[in-house]
Amino acid sequence: MSKRDKADAGALVYGGVPRARLMPPEVAMRRKESARRRSLIALTALVAAVTVAGVVASFLNAAAADQRLAAERLLTEQLLAQQLEFTEVTQVRSDLQIIADLRTQLGTVDVLWLDALAPYFRPLGSGALVDGLTVISDAPAQPALGISGPLRQARVATISMTIVTPEEPTPWLWFRAWEQLPTFADASIDRITLIDAGYETVVMINLNAEALSGRFSPDAATDGESEESTGGTDAGTGTGTGTETGTETEEGDQ
Repeated sequence: MSKRDKADAGALVYGGVPRARLMPPEVAMRRKESARRRSLIALTALVAAVTVAGVVASFLNAAAADQRLAAERLLTEQLLAQQLEFTEVTQVRSDLQIIADLRTQLGTVDVLWLDALAPYFRPLGSGALVDGLTVISDAPAQPALGISGPLRQARVATISMTIVTPEEPTPWLWFRAWEQLPTFADASIDRITLIDAGYETVVMINLNAEALSGRFSPDAATDGESEESTGGTDAGTGTGTGTETGTETEEGDQ
């Protein structure tokens, strides 16, 4: 140790930091408890403020939602009131849609039987007599007939005819004529029986989709309207011509 250190060691120091704690421990603990209590109070106040703010925001949001709901209800009532003014139009449109749907369904099964069967009667000859006729065809909202068996074609209708001929029949000639028809799918001879009046032949004929009339399709409706308008014009012209012709005939007679 130097002389200076020894001199400093014996000198008095004023204003130094005391190294002894003279306050009782209870005072320090009380101060900590006070600080902790203030912190808890502040935290509780903050939570309460947040809760109040959330409740107020919820009430404001609910009030705004009620206002929007009231506005939407008012708009709905106005639209319903306007819709009631066009109830008849809505009903007419609904009826037209139903009719269009029914026409579409009928268009897939409709066959004009008189026009469809007439070509199949011609090859039979003048001496043949159709003694019985049974027709099975597709129906709306029912499963399609489909193919009747192996080596058969798709069909939309099946005709079973009982043909009576005074002489021995020639079904192969009938088949050759029927094969030329666009509506012919296939045919078969079920039986040939000898009877008192001659021969009885039972024939089954299948018709394809060409046999459908197509008169209920949208294109057919458009074409029909065009033909009506054109026909009306021609009818008016024809009336005038007919009148002139009648006048000339009367003059000739005189």
